[in-house]
Amino acid sequence: MKTRTILAIGLVMGLGALSTACGAKLNPNFDKAVSSALDATRGEFKACYEDALTRDREIKGDMDLAISFKAEDTKPDAVDVKKSEIKDDGMKKCVKKAAKGITVTEKPGTPVEKRQKLEFKFEK
Repeated sequence: MKTRTILAIGLVMGLGALSTACGAKLNPNFDKAVSSALDATRGEFKACYEDALTRDREIKGDMDLAISFKAEDTKPDAVDVKKSEIKDDGMKKCVKKAAKGITVTEKPGTPVEKRQKLEFKFEK
């Protein structure tokens, strides 16, 4: 799983991805389109994390999301937190809402679940 790191006001957020599709062929441009849409949402993820830091200055860890798309949709059908080292329910809800709000430039061509790993940590 590929991980990208973002540094912004002490926030490090790594993005890693894996897609699983059933049956029909996945649009070869879809993974890149989702990655671009999630990159564009970094500010929202950062805001979720900064809000959680106001409740717990030590909060950090990975959050694994499952982002599901229908074959002909450019917006997620569902977003679920599959695993999280972060126990803050408010942050989880905020991250899910941010991920659900993305719009991708490519349709997947088949129902697909995109797995996304987000790493949140504060560095001084």
